[in-house]
Amino acid sequence: MTVSIPTALRNRARAAYKATSYAEGDNTWAHFIAKAIEAETRRREAEHNQGEMYPEWGEKLPGGRRLKES
Repeated sequence: MTVSIPTALRNRARAAYKATSYAEGDNTWAHFIAKAIEAETRRREAEHNQGEMYPEWGEKLPGGRRLKES
């Protein structure tokens, strides 16, 4: 998976990971990212789908415009 995010957000997340990875039990940067995606996914399922998982989406997601650098 490849995603583009604003540089400032990436740097902020990397700093939080470096500062807290041991205390939070993050084995790797990928583990940190997976936990963040899982937390947002659960939030959206709770907010918009009565806490239920959405069906899997097997197709490729459409590309989007590049995000503005912040």
